[in-house]
Amino acid sequence: MSDEDSPGTEYSGLDGRPRSTPAGKAEPVSKPAPVEKSEPAEKPEPAETPASPAKPVSADKPAPSTTSSVREKTGSPSRRGWLITAAVLVVVLAVATGVAVFSALGYRDDLRDLQAQNSQAQRAKDVASDYAVKAAEIDHRNFDPWFAALKTGVDDAMVKQFTDTEPVLRQLLGQLQWVSKGTLVGSDIKSQNDGKYVVQVFVDVQVTNVQSPGGVKTTALYPITVDKNKNWAITDISGGVAPLATK
Repeated sequence: MSDEDSPGTEYSGLDGRPRSTPAGKAEPVSKPAPVEKSEPAEKPEPAETPASPAKPVSADKPAPSTTSSVREKTGSPSRRGWLITAAVLVVVLAVATGVAVFSALGYRDDLRDLQAQNSQAQRAKDVASDYAVKAAEIDHRNFDPWFAALKTGVDDAMVKQFTDTEPVLRQLLGQLQWVSKGTLVGSDIKSQNDGKYVVQVFVDVQVTNVQSPGGVKTTALYPITVDKNKNWAITDISGGVAPLATK
């Protein structure tokens, strides 16, 4: 048996593998092992995002607190103190202004009262002064103007008094041949009570009569009462109406 007829495996001689397989002894062809499908790896769950690191608290800027938030609303203690002081000053000024206004109103009322009193006193002096000057103007040659002046601006009681004494005065001053003229010197309020003013009127009187034919100058004093309640009528003349001669 030759090598060609002997069963066996023919080798290529190079790679050691048989070049051909004898009939009847064919080697089963090995199927390649199936490739296992690799399942895709599970997707890793996303890692949690790390929290942002807390900012370090600066030593110069302390962390905000409830007190600091209250301070932000109300302000610093010094500011609050200033606001309280300002508020107190406003209140004090308002009170002071109110008191000043009230006092000013009171002073104004007092001033008005004083002005009214002065005005009334001046009117009493004017009434009395005008009457005294006219009472000093006498002329024995015609007594009618004098008696008319005496009965003007007086109350009914004074009118009756002059009416009753007129005959006597006419006779006395006629015998003396009395002629006089008065000039106002001044007047002053002696007293005032319940609207009644007692006014002292001073009148310089130039007089001529049978005793002083060359004339003499005298100062007459007329205490005259003026009553505001009787429409500023004269209610009394102390010492009479004739000039009182003085040296």
